[in-house]
Amino acid sequence: MGGFVYALLGGTRSLAIGPVALLAITIYPSVTKFGPQVAVFLCFTSGLIELILGLFNLGFFLDFISLAVIDGFTSAAALTISSTQLKSLFGLNYKSDGFLHAIVQLFRNINDVRLADTIMGMTALVALFGMRALGRVKVSGFSTKSKIISKLIWFVSTARNAICVFVCAGIAVATYDAESDGNLKLIGNITSGLPPFDVPPFQLTNVTTGEIILSFPELLSATGFSMIILPLVAILEAVAIAKAFAGGKKKVDASQEIIAIGASNVVGSFFSSFPVTGSFSRTAVNEASGVQTPISGVITSIIVILAAQFLTPYFYYIPKASLAAVIVGAVIVMVEYHVIMPMWRTKKSDLIPFATTFFSGLLFGLELGIIVGTFVHLFMMSFANARPPIEIGVTRKEAGATVVVQPRESLVFPAADYFSNIVKKAISKEEHVTTVIFDLAYVNRLDFATAKTLKGLSDNFASSNIEVLAINVMPKALEVLEGIQPKNMNITIS
Repeated sequence: MGGFVYALLGGTRSLAIGPVALLAITIYPSVTKFGPQVAVFLCFTSGLIELILGLFNLGFFLDFISLAVIDGFTSAAALTISSTQLKSLFGLNYKSDGFLHAIVQLFRNINDVRLADTIMGMTALVALFGMRALGRVKVSGFSTKSKIISKLIWFVSTARNAICVFVCAGIAVATYDAESDGNLKLIGNITSGLPPFDVPPFQLTNVTTGEIILSFPELLSATGFSMIILPLVAILEAVAIAKAFAGGKKKVDASQEIIAIGASNVVGSFFSSFPVTGSFSRTAVNEASGVQTPISGVITSIIVILAAQFLTPYFYYIPKASLAAVIVGAVIVMVEYHVIMPMWRTKKSDLIPFATTFFSGLLFGLELGIIVGTFVHLFMMSFANARPPIEIGVTRKEAGATVVVQPRESLVFPAADYFSNIVKKAISKEEHVTTVIFDLAYVNRLDFATAKTLKGLSDNFASSNIEVLAINVMPKALEVLEGIQPKNMNITIS
């Protein structure tokens, strides 16, 4: 449904809407615990939240989730989902919850590894990485042959997942023996057809007996983390992809994109849809194919509907190991290890929220990871505001000393006491001070608390016969200072 809705409401010509690995990872804990009905419920709730954020232009809340936190979350998510596929890669059968538990379970069941599935999974994984690398090969020349080879390489690299699944399914069919226990583990029967139009589930019920498993309040409580994080992740990914493929040629209306994604999820939930957002890989395929309008999503959706209606019987022989290889191959490249050195070279402190999000996500769950990482980064930002760099200069003459105080950043309320203490300490070191100059050239912003602190300092110094000057005052800071009416301070405008 996302393709149809986005064609009506979306503004990015090549953005492809659908299920993506990052959303799958986000709802994975809830779905494994409560079943697929939760995915539909989260599709509706995330869509509703996205619509509200878009309609009221509240997308700026996403600005509080930094790139370092997003990179940490993405990396933890990629490793988490890869760990869940290890059992299928090696033909094992066990249940796991989270990254560490999946690794522990793998080693506990290592003696039951199935050789055929392992060979299939590892070979498929190597082939997928090989075909991915093939896409970076450039064919020189302008001849017809060169163009054909270039297009063929592009096709093999782009369609690598489908090629892998088709080849592996062919091998499974060719080697299948109904009386043997050594067959590859297969997907098996998948019900054909489309889900009916129905209201999203607002309570979980046993599909066999109709018994209520979770009431609506209990469902809200059980999915709380996923319900909050899911729309944020969906919006971040969709808007980031839209901006990336706009390429500066067209301004991206973030609110309109959020509304389109939200509407796609709300409408889709009435057809038992998985939560959807923009897909980077499929958008890249659209862009490379020369797509000019979002109508391409309608064509994609029609093909998917036809496949669900008529082709599902042929999915029976797809080996689980090949699908695991496809999933691992798709998400493992999302581990953002390459951002570590640039962070180290530019701003080492950004490694703290990155590492906090990454390790919290791996050890305690992805939802908790992004929340902890965001709060850590917000705390660091607040601490930086509370301790702005302040330069003190002193000129000593026979008549007395002149102390120049120059904050190198804006002054806001967490820094008020710190600023006051720094100034008082500098004054106390001098035997006789005649003048204090506040150089506010770098202070674009003042608030009531810091302006009141400046007034208090000037009144205090004036009572000791110390002249107080405020120089290079910026217009916005001047408005605040004039509002507080510091009578004992001479102000000069920048």
